[in-house]
Amino acid sequence: MAFNIAVAGKGGTGKSTLSALIIRYITEEIGKSVSAVDADPNASLGALLGLHVQNTVADLREDIVAKKVDFSGMSKDRYIEYAIEESIIEKEKFDLLTMGRPEGPKCYCYVNNLLRKYMDKVGTAYPFVVTDNEAGMEHLSRRTTNNVDLLLIVSEPTIVGALTLQRILALADSLPVAIRQKFCVLNRVPRNGIHENLQQKLDSLGVEISAIFPFDQEVYDNASCGSSVFEISRENELYQKLGRFLQKHLPSSLIEKSVAGRT
Repeated sequence: MAFNIAVAGKGGTGKSTLSALIIRYITEEIGKSVSAVDADPNASLGALLGLHVQNTVADLREDIVAKKVDFSGMSKDRYIEYAIEESIIEKEKFDLLTMGRPEGPKCYCYVNNLLRKYMDKVGTAYPFVVTDNEAGMEHLSRRTTNNVDLLLIVSEPTIVGALTLQRILALADSLPVAIRQKFCVLNRVPRNGIHENLQQKLDSLGVEISAIFPFDQEVYDNASCGSSVFEISRENELYQKLGRFLQKHLPSSLIEKSVAGRT
């Protein structure tokens, strides 16, 4: 069974960038393959991985519900499974499935049930699944029955961010899936650290911060040029700190490739 990593947080926190860097770290430093799932309606994970996404599950879902699909003698179940497979972008070290825009007012229960079955099957074919979620974590609550091994909740270092962390933590506790480990992290933290007012607010909310990732100029410049995270140097401070965090929380049985000299 795959080790499931989910990354959640509101837009603008660098959540998708961290998701992409996690995928890079697992594939390049640990040497394992990844099933990447972009479940954020903003759908930016593909670009961060250097991919051009053309087909999404949302497009398939809308066409089927609107009855625009000719099954041509194929069963409905088999057609949907085939179409989902066609939506996947396959690379040497990872595959990417992009969910796309949110659902409209129609009923998508049938398609979602088949999608859930397919995603559960994917969970048996890869060592790792990494999912970039929206703040509401709808993908985890409705589209998979697999447990989450590691949930990373990402926030910017602000009071609003602290309140969002508290809300997402409460939401995570209400999900119909088991979450074995969950950690709150602050991203894009300035060099002079967390403001004392923010630390007081975190303490009052009972929110524990497990990792602090700095604002990184190279990552910013990389994003400004529209380059993929694979263009960022291996010695990059954010990449190194993220790697140390993963090494600490991933099971040793899945970490066979030594990265001691790089972290």
